[in-house]
Amino acid sequence: TAMSLLGSWPTTVNDVVLAVCAGAVRSFLQGRGEEPPAPVLRTMVPVSVRADDEQLALGNRVSMLGAELPVGEPDPGKRLRAVHGNLSHLKESGQAVGAEAIMGLAGFAPPTIVGLVGRLAVKARAVNLVVTNIPGPQFPLYCMGARMLEEYPYVSMLDGLALVIALISYDGQLLFGLSGDHNALHDLEDLARAIEAEAGVLDGAVTGPVSRP
Repeated sequence: TAMSLLGSWPTTVNDVVLAVCAGAVRSFLQGRGEEPPAPVLRTMVPVSVRADDEQLALGNRVSMLGAELPVGEPDPGKRLRAVHGNLSHLKESGQAVGAEAIMGLAGFAPPTIVGLVGRLAVKARAVNLVVTNIPGPQFPLYCMGARMLEEYPYVSMLDGLALVIALISYDGQLLFGLSGDHNALHDLEDLARAIEAEAGVLDGAVTGPVSRP
């Protein structure tokens, strides 16, 4: 859906996720009667650094980017453009930092990746928050015949940070897990609602009004 907004640029799920998070953080702060402390918030984002000719190879190459979350931009479409441009520039300029992890696709285990994010985050540059999108199985999982409907990630808090936003994709869904410092974010449920609302705002900005059943 973001293709029409960005022309021929191939928008990724990470682009959309970060644009949603940027708008949600902005509206969350405004709901508190605050303005974003800066036009952008420095955000640690684990990303794939796999080349195009490696897409079918086993394992996953993950590194850390110090991306900029455009919380000062009021327009949702422009936020998506800004996120896409920033991530593209970081990948192309070789500014990925952190470490590379190899994980077999056949033995995919989301908890392993969540733990990896926590360990690599310690080595990251100074950031305001962490946003990580963890790919999960796009088919239903079962335990003793019972279908797993949802799964939610948890990434432990890091020294000097008040907020970690983690996502896991599962069976066609994106499921958010928010971790926050209670002293700074006692109203974390308001941010959860802001994320849900911002997803609809961005969808409307990109696709325009549509009739839904």
